[in-house]
Amino acid sequence: MKLKKMIAMAAALAMSAFVLGGCSDGDSSSGGSSGSSAAETSEGSSGGDGSDADAPQAVDTGWTWSGVEIGGGGYVPNIIYNPTEEGLAYCRTDIGGAYRLNKETERWECISDMFGGDDWNLIGIESIATDPVEPNRVYVAAGTYSSSKGAMLSSDDYGKTYTRVDMPFGCGGNEVGRGAGERLQVDPNNNSVIYFGSRSDGLYRSEDFGKSWNKVGSFPTTGGYSEEGYSIGLTFVAFDKSSASAGEKTKTIFVGAARNEGNMIYRSDDAGETWQEVENPKSEMAGNNSKLRPMQGEVSSDGFLYTTWSFGVGPNGAELGAVQKYDIKAGSWKEITPKTGYKHGFCGLSVNPKDPKNIVVSTLCLWYPVDDVFVSNDGGESWKGLWDPDTQDQNYEMDVSASKWLEWHGNLRLGWWITGVAINPFNPDEIMYGTGATIYGTDNLTKIGTEKVKVRVRAMGIEETAIFDFVSPKKLDDKTPDLYSIMGDIYGFRHDSADKAPEEHFGDFPSTDIDCAANDYHYVVRATAEDRRTVLYSTDAGNSWKKVESLPKGAKNASGGQVCLSCDGKALIYQSSTPGSEPSVTTDWGKTWTVCEGLPQGAALESDNVNPSKFYGTRDGSFYMSEDGGKTFKKIADFLVSYVTFEAAPNEEGRLYVAVGGGGVYTLDASDGALTRVEGDMQSCKAVGVGAPEKEGDPDTLFMLGEANHEGEGVYISQDRGKTWKRINTDSEKWGNVNPKIAGDPKIFGRCYISTNGRGIIRGDKK
Repeated sequence: MKLKKMIAMAAALAMSAFVLGGCSDGDSSSGGSSGSSAAETSEGSSGGDGSDADAPQAVDTGWTWSGVEIGGGGYVPNIIYNPTEEGLAYCRTDIGGAYRLNKETERWECISDMFGGDDWNLIGIESIATDPVEPNRVYVAAGTYSSSKGAMLSSDDYGKTYTRVDMPFGCGGNEVGRGAGERLQVDPNNNSVIYFGSRSDGLYRSEDFGKSWNKVGSFPTTGGYSEEGYSIGLTFVAFDKSSASAGEKTKTIFVGAARNEGNMIYRSDDAGETWQEVENPKSEMAGNNSKLRPMQGEVSSDGFLYTTWSFGVGPNGAELGAVQKYDIKAGSWKEITPKTGYKHGFCGLSVNPKDPKNIVVSTLCLWYPVDDVFVSNDGGESWKGLWDPDTQDQNYEMDVSASKWLEWHGNLRLGWWITGVAINPFNPDEIMYGTGATIYGTDNLTKIGTEKVKVRVRAMGIEETAIFDFVSPKKLDDKTPDLYSIMGDIYGFRHDSADKAPEEHFGDFPSTDIDCAANDYHYVVRATAEDRRTVLYSTDAGNSWKKVESLPKGAKNASGGQVCLSCDGKALIYQSSTPGSEPSVTTDWGKTWTVCEGLPQGAALESDNVNPSKFYGTRDGSFYMSEDGGKTFKKIADFLVSYVTFEAAPNEEGRLYVAVGGGGVYTLDASDGALTRVEGDMQSCKAVGVGAPEKEGDPDTLFMLGEANHEGEGVYISQDRGKTWKRINTDSEKWGNVNPKIAGDPKIFGRCYISTNGRGIIRGDKK
């Protein structure tokens, strides 16, 4: 029923990633005439582009997997259209993987779910390149944090399978400067050649469709500039397609470099053999500030390099910025910065490949009045903003009906952290741009200035949240929600339907734990954190929240903690995170508290789902039970393993299911304290959840994250109390950084929910 939250913050979640179908890393090698090289390796069963690995076999497990619909929820640094195949687009997220747009449904489909467990770091995406010659080819620079080695992924089937090359450097998909780019680019004349500008190790090149990579020894810099402790390195690669014929290597190439001083852009006119510095542009708008650094760069078909610049590379802290165009033939700069009257950077940039005068740029860190998107149809000579800085008029109208929570309690914005904008090369009325919470798109951009530009949510299918906890109540009536959740950044939701994005989030109270009454979904409680620390409760299914009247003695300085409601919602136990504070129970929403006598401090809590007077706790391998509504507890069992997680059966009083790491699944009979290992052939168990039986009178349905039948780590189901297990996910369904938490839905047979750090709430449903 209730998914116990044992890990409080996303950083901790990342450090304890669960191995779901984990695969071994490939080897990397160094050497070669032009610097270090990385050779082809295969990733599990994901092969392609000549890899020896076989592609995943199509396996029908009888289950479908999707995300609980939120409609974004995280940062999308950029969107990338393919210039030659209509409707083909990709986007990258900072912790949630790479996506491809389904042109038929307008929904995004994740193309990195085959990575998980040991490879969780690969779902933070530094850059994506789509091949303009053979659109089926796509390349991904993968790596969430540069403290771990990154990988280059190459695909010839639109990202369904990959060849993986482990690199000698890290990528920073979730680091400062992740809005720069694209750092990864395909030569538009000779598409076997791909370049990548790394954060700390210079420029790399592949000449065999990404099967192997070599450092470009002639490239003169690694960048060297760092911000907030993160190396920014080389920020973009751009080709002048007109400098070569089809089949030849493009001769003129530009690379942006974030340096501490000196010129910031390098140019080659001999296909990357030699490089020269391009003198920095002057910026009147930024006070001729020499510390502006290049963020993005694209070459237009009429011979200009367009660039955005920022002092502070973002996504936070950008203080000044500029937009510049460089005449490639004349070797001269011209400032074309849109005037706003405010201090901020510029980042997002898109040049229409079919109309070189059509340019779009975005501001960066214009928190007040609003981050903006500017459009030019004359090569930057004049601009029109979605928000007009001169008149302060809105040249747009927003439709967030697909994700109404984006209204943020009346504070609807064009966006923030807008570092990626992209013009659809087949339809100039359409741009998409990424924000810190979603993707927005337009339908009539060419009408800007004459009619309101329609801006709507375009993030459907993307689920990029770090999940802290969730709980699914039993069915009470037709209004019973599928579940409640709490998560990073956007706090949490009541999910009336897992198929539809919620209308409102829970407000500006970050939470560490959530529970609802198993038998009456109207009663919900949350433990909150940071400077708003308290306990909140709702008696109307999360429509409104109140603070408890007081906290227990010793808990006033708590930053979060655990909450546990009786199955009827009449009693609340709160365990503060404050050292030395004792777990306490209230039956009047905090007017009075009673210490839970006999329950150790720091115990994990659970309520019985049938008897409202019963609560359970565990600490250091011992189990405790209360039969008087949490006032007193007695020890009922001791276990040899100190750390376990457990769930109460949804329809049986006194039955607990216990997950014991490598020891498998046990049942605990609270009436006599008997602990019994289930009979199934299990090799490991990281978490167990309990869901609805197939029909009334059947045993509880058990779900497990672990391994059974020697079939590899994965998701398993049992309908006979663990005597037999069936794996219900495939090696293409690993979801990156999976937390060791799973729960069944007590209302719907076969449905389970899985917690992740970056891919939201994964939902499994029996077909």
